[in-house]
Amino acid sequence: MFTVLVVVQVILAIFLVAIVLVNVGKGSEVGAVFTGSQAIFGGAGPGTFLNKVTALLAVLFFANSLLLTYLSAKRNRASLMEKPPAPVTAPAPEKSLPTPPPLPVPPTK
Repeated sequence: MFTVLVVVQVILAIFLVAIVLVNVGKGSEVGAVFTGSQAIFGGAGPGTFLNKVTALLAVLFFANSLLLTYLSAKRNRASLMEKPPAPVTAPAPEKSLPTPPPLPVPPTK
């Protein structure tokens, strides 16, 4: 779920940047390149349509950001600085080893 939301966040960011770059500000001469798109967006031009799309993408971007923040705070991650608890293991049963035969004693002179 977290990975899907991160992918959605990246896609929303790309679309938001693209829409903002296409959006024509009032009195901007650089935006004259995109004035041919008025026929596509209707008689009012791209202003109202692109403003609505920009606002919608911004709301989705911020909502997704808040959701990602909430989910990442809820994730249970161990810190690298903390030692993990030592695993509890049952003591191994004692094996009775066979006693070796006695060593031969050299004869004394």
